[in-house]
Amino acid sequence: MISLLQIAPTLAEYFNIMLASPARPVEAILRFARHSNPAIVTLLVLDSLDFRFYSDFAAELRTIHELVEQEGLLFECETVSSHTTPAIGSILTGLEPEAHGIFTDNDVGKSEIKSILEILEDTGKKTAMVIETKGVKPLVGRITYVCGVDDREDIIRYDELIKTHTIAVLNKKDIKMVFAHIRAIDRFAHRGKDLSVAAKLTDGNIREIANTVRERNGLLLICGDHETHVKAVKRTRTVPLIVCCP
Repeated sequence: MISLLQIAPTLAEYFNIMLASPARPVEAILRFARHSNPAIVTLLVLDSLDFRFYSDFAAELRTIHELVEQEGLLFECETVSSHTTPAIGSILTGLEPEAHGIFTDNDVGKSEIKSILEILEDTGKKTAMVIETKGVKPLVGRITYVCGVDDREDIIRYDELIKTHTIAVLNKKDIKMVFAHIRAIDRFAHRGKDLSVAAKLTDGNIREIANTVRERNGLLLICGDHETHVKAVKRTRTVPLIVCCP
């Protein structure tokens, strides 16, 4: 089993940039990426997509499962936190939350640790981040394309806007890496709503993003950040990581 901490070091090795992380790159992903030689790399985090959810809602997550079945890679990854912000900080830095110090949105602008997106920018490779407005504001001027979506109760509309902005930046020819964060599963879980609906909505958004990645001859990585917060249901602290060329 691998860890979410290994995503950033693997991408850093692929892009041939320096990243201060003790985690080791995943050789299988590196071989896959080098063989594919993508024009762009897209990393999508699906909030609260744990490995049990990925398995239990396979029918509703048909697109994501097909991406694996069509010569993609699937890994079960250990998580590093039960909360989104520190988990995403670890995904993008390869460091434990205690090391990167990003526990809230306010910490994003204060941390001295650079994400892989910022390091790529330092080497002249343009990147994009598509997340909630408060989390992305501190990165204005540090990442070329910063797309924030205001938080709202209507999480369906929120994810639609995330999808729309993600597709828009994917179509920019000068960009090398895109990061986006989709939240419907997490919001539905916290509200006690029908998770099969959240799965279907998420899968539909992924389908449209994957189609654009395909048109750009890109590499797509999809992962969860932490376990699904569902009462009275035992979860494992593992999440799926899918690596594919749609």
